[in-house]
Amino acid sequence: MFSSVRTPRVYEHIVEQIEAAIFERRLGCGDRLPPERELVRQFRASRVAVREALRTLEHRGLIDVRHGSSGGHFVRAVDVGLLRRDFTTLLRLGRVGVSELIEARLFIEPEVARLAARRASEEDVKTLRGALEERADVVRDGVHPRLHDIAFHRLVGGAARNPVHSLLVDTVMDLEFDAVGPQPALTADDSAQVAAAHREIFEAILKHQPERAGEAMEAHIMDVQRRLARRERRTS
Repeated sequence: MFSSVRTPRVYEHIVEQIEAAIFERRLGCGDRLPPERELVRQFRASRVAVREALRTLEHRGLIDVRHGSSGGHFVRAVDVGLLRRDFTTLLRLGRVGVSELIEARLFIEPEVARLAARRASEEDVKTLRGALEERADVVRDGVHPRLHDIAFHRLVGGAARNPVHSLLVDTVMDLEFDAVGPQPALTADDSAQVAAAHREIFEAILKHQPERAGEAMEAHIMDVQRRLARRERRTS
């Protein structure tokens, strides 16, 4: 049942301590680690062990190496874009269909809208209002508003002020763009209903009404699902 154990190598102890300092936020993004000579002194370890630990931390994506007079080893900033791409790739490999995507959106986005209604800043509200106005402008110019519709949902995800929720919303929006296409054949009435739903969600966020925001988001997603299903029946 169990396998033999071994005493960790010296460099592994160094890795564990630096990792703990990063995860416990004693070292923040962009912070510079002490010079190699100082690390050797602090850990009472060989230069070889310290260098191996630094290489391991770099491979794990926790630190960056910068060269030059102002170079050194720095705590790496979180690359949310990389996380989103990896998550999206995993879901695509699972061949996510529209029905699974809608189910996931109904699980995620109403709660995100509720959080946005509780937490949205004045800047978030300003950005959301601008997105609605820009969508109206492109529709008047005869441009398909698909990208603006997706952007609105991303902005609501950001207004929830939780990077995990923002990542989830960004991912499902990427998947929906792939699953439904860049320009779904919705009618002018469909587009008007989407605009009205987005306005309702925005008003609930503006007035800090979480339940109203969640219910409006849920109704909106279900309505779009019905409209897309009708589109599929018309084209099949």
